[in-house]
This record gives sequence, C-alpha cells and structure tokens, in this order.
Amino acid sequence: MIMLLVAVAFLPAVAVAQQAERNAPRGKQVHSGTRADGTLDLNQLWSRGRAEGKGPVRFTHSPMRLEDVERITPMGLMVGGHVCPIDHGYFYPKPLKPGEPHFDVYSPTDGFIVMVSHRTQLTGSTEQRREYDDYALHIEHSATVYTFYDLLTSLDPAILRELDASTRDRFTRKQMGPPIQVRIPVKAGQVVGKVGGRSLDMAVIDTSTRLKGFLTPSLYGHYAWRVHVVDPFVYFDQPLRSQLLKLNPRQVDPPFGKIDYDIDGRLVGNWFREGRGGYPGDRRDPRGYWLGHLAFAYHHVDPSVVIVSMGDFDGRPRQFGVQGNGPDPAKVSAADGLVKYDLVYAPFNSNGTPIELGPQMRGVQGVLLVQLIENRKLKVEAFPGKTVAAVTGFTKGASSYER
Repeated sequence: MIMLLVAVAFLPAVAVAQQAERNAPRGKQVHSGTRADGTLDLNQLWSRGRAEGKGPVRFTHSPMRLEDVERITPMGLMVGGHVCPIDHGYFYPKPLKPGEPHFDVYSPTDGFIVMVSHRTQLTGSTEQRREYDDYALHIEHSATVYTFYDLLTSLDPAILRELDASTRDRFTRKQMGPPIQVRIPVKAGQVVGKVGGRSLDMAVIDTSTRLKGFLTPSLYGHYAWRVHVVDPFVYFDQPLRSQLLKLNPRQVDPPFGKIDYDIDGRLVGNWFREGRGGYPGDRRDPRGYWLGHLAFAYHHVDPSVVIVSMGDFDGRPRQFGVQGNGPDPAKVSAADGLVKYDLVYAPFNSNGTPIELGPQMRGVQGVLLVQLIENRKLKVEAFPGKTVAAVTGFTKGASSYER
C-alpha cells in the first residue's frame, strides 16, 4: 500500500513574494502581485512579469508514463491538517521493488520552469519527525496557464545544470532555503524529474478562469491562486485524456474533483476563525496554521457524501462524515437557526474504496453545533464524545468564523 503523503502546495510562491519585499531597494515600490479584489497576478509573482504566449494550451504528454501509474486521486481530499479541500490531485506510481529506479516525470507541453523549490521538512501535515527530501516545480505554459508539480524525489540533470552552483550545493546538503526563480525552457514530453514511493502532486492553474465558490479571495492571502485551479483532464488531448480518466475513481463531473464550495448565505464551503488570519493562519502557532480552518464539503470521490473537516476538534485536525448524511450544508441558512451534526467516520479510503472501520472508529464521535448569524458569519462549537441528544445550545466555548 502506498502511504498518502500531503504537503502544502505553493508555499514557495508565498516565500517568493515575501522575499521580493525584503530585498527591494529602499524607497522602491514592489509589485506585491495582489489585486484589489484579493486575487493574485501570477505573471508577477511566479514569472516575474515575463509570462508569454496565448491559449489555448493543450497537453500532449502525461505527467508520468501510463504504465507507471497505479491510480489518480482527484483534488478535493480533506485529510489531517489539510482541512480545506486540497487544491491538487495525486498521481500514484506503482509500487517500487528494492533497487528499482524511480519513475520519470514529464512536462505536459512546452513551457518554462519558473520556480524550483527543495523541501527537507514536511509542512502542512500533522506528521512529525519525518525526514523529507523533495522538489516542487512551477511550469509556465502561457501568459495564463501553469502546471505545478510537487513531491518529486529528484530533478533531472538537465534541469539541475541550469541552476547555479550554490543552489545545487544547497540541494545536495539538504539545506532548506528560499525557492529559486528561474526561466528554464522545457519541451513537451521532456523529463523534468523523478518520483517514487510517494505520489506526484499535480495542479493546473489558468488565470483566465475564476472559480465562483471562493467568496472572499483576500482571506487566502498569497494562496489566492486557488481561485484559478482547473481540471487538468480538460487540457489533455485525446486519446490521452480517456486513458487518464480510466485511472481516476471519480465518476462524476468535474472528473478531477472540486475545491470551491462557498455559497453566500449557506453553510457549505470554507470558513476561518475570526482573528486567526484567514487561510494562511498563524505560522508561529505550533498547533498548526490550520487550527482556524473549517470546511463543510463533500467526499472527493463520491460527492454524495457530506464531509465536515475541522482544524480543531479536541485539539486536533479531524475529518468526519455525518450521521444520516445530513442536513446538506448547501441547504442550511440563517433561517434554520441552531443546526446539529452527529459526527461519524466516513468508511472510505483516499481512493473512495469502502473500508471496514475498527471498533473505536464506529458510532458517533461527537457533535458539531453551528448557526449562521449572517451570510458570512458563523457560530460554531464542537462537543467531542457527545451525541445530539446531549447538546442543547452553545456554551462559552463557542467560536466565531468568517468568510
């Protein structure tokens, strides 16, 4: 079985913006890359204003050889510290035998690698004390379309040769540092790195589109690129698209999953505890930046299943199904007053296959009490170990959320 490893995607983009601000000459205004509506100018942030080419962009090559892929997991998974639906999908390679070489990773079409990062500490996860050594790439395909890869186990020598000696030395010494902004041309089907023993994370970002289910991009700070995440399957030419879809367990549209669920005046979607800094949260808090996150969404493979995902359930990030699979958060409004959810574990693994729950994971695990105060204001309190019958109202432990 391949372990599901998840990490915060696009964290390098945040570091790039912060580094640019720190390194700017005194008195010179830096283009922050943030627009008045909270969306981001990725041409400035990722391509340093040099993005070129117009659409449509077509992908002619799979990120991995089809025969190397065991399965594809769509985006929208919620697990551990990834409380909000995850913005990328996973290409899971087939198991490696000891001594076997890792699998090649390809550029899906022509473009420029514009950002390279190397991570030796796992971030965005509740895993602790784990050695890590992986690479992430941002590839610009046009002035509006980018591919993001993460969890590469190595970079191709042709890519490494384009980096300066000090950067290569830092990578060799496994020393954490800022992401490297580059402009390395790549061709469709060119090997850019390798992956093995873990998933290849992939996302496609198209700034000519905007997801409607993110009501307030400004709450996402330098992660507001999420409003432009799209279904990669749409960009692949046939017959490759159909071949990739056969590896994907999700059988409903959009096939690569969904991450934007906000509906104004309804419970469904992402919420952030007031005073916690929105999606970026407080990186100094040892409990995790996700502590103030809360999401009411749907299973990434079977969207008929309601999922409640919390950054703080009895001090830990947790995900649950709900007893009776309702009420549907897309229908809950302020007119419903107090709404109670009996929380249960959803009996599925990450690829949507039903699993047998152990004795301690069966039955009600607690209650979540919610009330929409305004269209974008929510009152919330969790009651671990309780059932709906035992919860009559809020206590002083309730918290306020916004979006």
